[in-house]
Amino acid sequence: MFKKIFGQWHIAELILYIAGLALIITMSVCFKASWISTVTGLFGLSCVMFTAKGKVLGIFLTWGMIVFYSILSFKNKYYGEVFINLFMMFPMTIISLIAWLKNLGKDYVVKVNSITKKELIIVSVVALTAFVAFYFILRALGTSQLIFSTISIVTSVLATYFQSRRSKYGFLSFLFNDAILCVLWALATKEDIKNISMLVAVSLYVLCDIYGFISWSVMQKRQQKV
Repeated sequence: MFKKIFGQWHIAELILYIAGLALIITMSVCFKASWISTVTGLFGLSCVMFTAKGKVLGIFLTWGMIVFYSILSFKNKYYGEVFINLFMMFPMTIISLIAWLKNLGKDYVVKVNSITKKELIIVSVVALTAFVAFYFILRALGTSQLIFSTISIVTSVLATYFQSRRSKYGFLSFLFNDAILCVLWALATKEDIKNISMLVAVSLYVLCDIYGFISWSVMQKRQQKV
């Protein structure tokens, strides 16, 4: 079991993961953050790191993050975040789980897939159309930070789609999404310092997204040689 979970982890990766968890907890204690934001941050960092390693456990951890993050977003009136997590990302992660389980290597790491230019173009057109549609839907719901929330939804959908396709481009989509989340939670923290742990968490996600893209690029080259 230990091999399935932590197989092929390097010391630097474990240090990054443990240090990230410690930082989130420390900031939460120092600024008396809500337990929901703390747990959300811990789940989020964990799912990003395990996904970056191509481990199926990352998807299970994503489900925990979705539940707590949706509660936290609702409290801050980020209704777009609630909608995308519960009604779009959760169903799509189930598809991702099935796809990953069908494409696991002997080292318990998912096999990285290649995306064609044609598919990228189609996905880009659909994403642009979705942006326009969600903008008006969220505006009708009175969503806070409308533009940022709309971009967050579209990038989340793209990221989850690419994840289900086992593509490294999922990390680029998550990178844009988490950059937007940094803005959203910086604004939320300005209103209530107890959101600081969530801001720290999403900032760490950005670093992990960059690492994830690099990690999957390396994995893809290694797997193609086999």
